[in-house]
Amino acid sequence: MTKTETKPATATRTATMPPLLVTAAIIEEDGLILVTQRPEGSRHAGKWEFPGGKMEPGESPRQALERELREELNLEISAEDIVETLYHRYPWGAVLILAYRCRIRGGALRHLQVADHRWLPAEQLPEYDFLEADRPLVEKLQRDRPVSNSPPPPAE
Repeated sequence: MTKTETKPATATRTATMPPLLVTAAIIEEDGLILVTQRPEGSRHAGKWEFPGGKMEPGESPRQALERELREELNLEISAEDIVETLYHRYPWGAVLILAYRCRIRGGALRHLQVADHRWLPAEQLPEYDFLEADRPLVEKLQRDRPVSNSPPPPAE
């Protein structure tokens, strides 16, 4: 770039902006993990992700995650421990994801702000077109699975 050339304002802005802080829920029941599909008209429509979303001003990450699951899926959840922290840079900006292990406390799952949902075993997650930022979490969930078909160790 010469001295007279300048970067587009959007490139400079996205490079210097702090990452968007988002939360994700890892909800597992009976060996199956809940994933959702982004609705038409949204950024990355049709992609699969772990449910969650952006924090609002004044919210803690846990509060944001609990609110997002109420708004998106009509579920009351408890956000427990952090499973993973992920950073990803999209062309439009960076995201920092706090992924929490969660459990459902109530509510009947409904598609309020999602196109679809699935309950999947970890080994089937790679068959779905996940958001780029969520792919390392898919890999982690697969790696962390116990091998279920190995015999138990002999008793001593």
